[in-house]
This record gives sequence, structure tokens and C-alpha cells, in this order.
Amino acid sequence: MSKNRIGIFGGTFNPPHIGHIAAARQVVAALDLGKLLMIPTNIPPHKQLPEGSASPEQRLDMVRIAASMVPMAEACDIEIRREGASYTADTVAALKEIYPDAALWLMIGTDMIDSFDRWYCPEKILAHCRLAAVARGDDDHAAIEQKAEELRRKLGAEIDIIYNDVVEGSSTEFRNGNERLVPSEIRRYIRKQGLYGLE
Repeated sequence: MSKNRIGIFGGTFNPPHIGHIAAARQVVAALDLGKLLMIPTNIPPHKQLPEGSASPEQRLDMVRIAASMVPMAEACDIEIRREGASYTADTVAALKEIYPDAALWLMIGTDMIDSFDRWYCPEKILAHCRLAAVARGDDDHAAIEQKAEELRRKLGAEIDIIYNDVVEGSSTEFRNGNERLVPSEIRRYIRKQGLYGLE
């Protein structure tokens, strides 16, 4: 484990679920990270949060609980403090200033690797960090490798693909009633705050 190896795991975390936690653990282990920053977005630039969503501060509270379940992980409020829309390029640049000597990895799902070259300022992101593409167990590995190779060729991306048995599930499924996708500690917080209609 090296203190100078830091992972960045951003998302809406609305709420954090067992898939997030499993993927975070896998990446920490696979990349031998000394720190994993779990960063809830303030306002996601590309999607509207559904009605009845938790506030940024509540999502940060839930990420703190989730981070306590992952070795080396901690919640980071950099995007919430910055206010406005949360662009990964801005966050990565700011973190590079805070950790100038660290090697940074940005965690992305395989669904995101597909659209990465259409993100806001992908070159700016890649100037500061490598990508850690987390492949779900049932994904088409050949397709992921092909997209990764395309990004290496087009953008000079440095990409580590992490194949694992990521737990399936999504925040949407939880909000639609599948409570088992969220750890009991986070469910307790959700009930206490009266979120998502959970009783």
C-alpha cells in the first residue's frame, strides 16, 4: 500500500449501495491504494436528480457511512463545497493541486468508459490521472478492451481495467423498493431523515 496512490470515486450516491461499496473495495485492493476519496456530486451536469432525492449534504452523510465500510476510503466534500455543477475535470485538477506528488486514478464504470471521450474536457482529466475502469462480471471483456484501446490511441489515456465480481444493483432499484441493495447502517440513516419514502 502506498500513500502516494489515491483513487477518486465520484457519483451522485443517491443513495450509496452495496455495488458502490464492493467496487470501491476491489479497486483499493487491485491498485494498492493508500487512499480512496468518495466524492458525491453537488449538481450532476448530465442528469437531473429525481424528485425526492437526498440533498447534497445528506448524500455526503451517507457516503461517510459507506466509506467507513471500505479500507482506505474517506468521504470528500470538494464538489459540494465548490457548489454549482460538478465537472470531473475541475475536481481532478483541484485534487492534483492538493496531492501534487500522488498518482491519481479516476474510477469509472464500464458504461462510462464508453462515453468518456464525450465528457467535459477529457484531456484535462487524463493530464492529471489514470482511469480505473471497473468491469462488471458479466460485461463483454473484448468490448471493454477495444474501447480502452481506442481511448489510449485517441486521447493518450492510461487505463487499468479491473475485472471483478462486482455486486449488481443500482440506486434506482433501491428507490424503486429493493431495500436489500443498501447496507442496514445507511438504511437507518435514510429512515431517520425520512428519505425515499422508506418507512
